[in-house]
Amino acid sequence: MPISWLIVVTGRPAAGKSTLAKWLGQRLRIPVLSKDNIKEILFEELGWSDREWSRRLGRASVEVMYACAQSLLEADQSVILDNAFHPELASATLRALQELCGCKTLQVICTGRSDVLFDRFKQRAESDLRHAGHVDAQCLDEFRASLAQDRALRLDLDGDWLEVDTTDFSAVHYEAILRQIESIFERVSQSLASPSDLL
Repeated sequence: MPISWLIVVTGRPAAGKSTLAKWLGQRLRIPVLSKDNIKEILFEELGWSDREWSRRLGRASVEVMYACAQSLLEADQSVILDNAFHPELASATLRALQELCGCKTLQVICTGRSDVLFDRFKQRAESDLRHAGHVDAQCLDEFRASLAQDRALRLDLDGDWLEVDTTDFSAVHYEAILRQIESIFERVSQSLASPSDLL
C-alpha cells in the first residue's frame, strides 16, 4: 500500500509558510490546502468587514481545510496544509485525522526573529499584497502581543518535524529542505517495507 503523508507547514504569521508550502507542493507534486486561500474565497462570496468577521471566516476556513484534507487522505493522496496552527487548538484534530486515515505526518515549522516578523507583518498590512478582508492593519497590536508570548509552535503529533529559520529569506535553502523531506520519506518507507521487499 502506498504511504500517504499529512505535511503541516506551520509557524508564525509572516514567516514565509505559504511561499514554502507552495514551492514544496510543486516539487513534491502534492496538493496544498491553504487556510488563507480558502478564507479569501469566502470573503469574495460572503463579503468582509471587521476583525471579528475575519476571525469567524478563519475558523470556517480551517474546518473546510480539514474536510478537504480528509477526503484526499482517505484516497491515499498526500496533502500539504498551510496555516499558522495553534498547537493547543489543532493537535487533537490532526492526530484524529492521522489515526482515521492511517497517514504519516511531517511538520515543517517556520520560525524567525520576532522583530523581523513584526516588520514583515506591518509592511504587508500597509500594502495591497493581501486581501483586504484579513484586516491586518487592525491586528498589529494583537500580533505584537502574540510574539511576546513566545508560545510553542510544534504540534503534538506522532511523526517527524523540522524547523526552518526564515529570518533572512535569502539564507533559506529550499533545495536543502526538500532533501531533508525526501530523506524522511525514504527512511519511513524503508522502515515499513517487508523483508521480502528489501531483497
